[in-house]
Amino acid sequence: RRSQADAAQAAAKAEAFAQYPEAAVVDMVLQRLPQVAEAVAQPLLGTRRVTLVGAASGPVGVARIPSEILDVVSRLPGAIEAVAGVTVT
Repeated sequence: RRSQADAAQAAAKAEAFAQYPEAAVVDMVLQRLPQVAEAVAQPLLGTRRVTLVGAASGPVGVARIPSEILDVVSRLPGAIEAVAGVTVT
C-alpha cells in the first residue's frame, strides 16, 4: 500500500512539474539546500575563535551577529535565482 501511495504521489508531482517547470527547479533547489548549508558550515566545525571586524558605526561584537545572519539569509533568493535561473519569492 505504501509503495502504491508513493507511486501515486510521484506521478502527481511529475504531472505538476510538467505544467510548472519552474516549480520543479525550485523544488530541487530547496531539497538540496540543507546539503548546501551543511557543506558551507563543515569548515567551521573546527573553528575555535572568531574575530569580528566592523565599521566605526553600528553594532559591534556579538551584537552584530543577528544582523549578519539576516543579511546572509536575505541574499539567498538572489543567489538561488543566479544559480538556478528561477525567482524564489
